[in-house]
Amino acid sequence: MDVEKKNTFTKSIMSIVVLLYFVGALLGGALVILAAIIDLRLGGALDTAMFIAYAAYIGGPTTTAIGFYAWKSKAENLLKIENTNELVQKKADLTSMSILANMEGQ
Repeated sequence: MDVEKKNTFTKSIMSIVVLLYFVGALLGGALVILAAIIDLRLGGALDTAMFIAYAAYIGGPTTTAIGFYAWKSKAENLLKIENTNELVQKKADLTSMSILANMEGQ
């Protein structure tokens, strides 16, 4: 089956957003580590605000993505269950119809 991938405007925007997020995460991690090293070398205390800000930058989208994935998985599973129940019901209807058909012949 040959599935043609269409590049839509939304996919392009999402690709750019994801790329920028990962670039920001890498750059932010490097800057947090560099700032911590500089603080320690100068004999000062570590600034915990930068760690909190970095954790929020990483944690916010991660939590949102996990929540969305869980919601989407649940919706897909409910559809699968519904389709399976419909198939079972159709099969039961066909079986009962064949039983009734056989009863008429006797």
